[in-house]
Amino acid sequence: MKNKYWILLSITWIASLLLLIIALTDIFPENPFINYRLIIGIWFFTISGFMRIASNK
Repeated sequence: MKNKYWILLSITWIASLLLLIIALTDIFPENPFINYRLIIGIWFFTISGFMRIASNK
């Protein structure tokens, strides 16, 4: 069960990292995430914090 939780959390973290990279760079000319940079950044740090808490337990 713990292993499945880590896999799910890792996939979510990688997806949020990719979303953060897309939001902060101009990879796509008509980027729909440009207006939500702050929210995406907060989401990334939140997921990272959850991973840190989970790894310490």
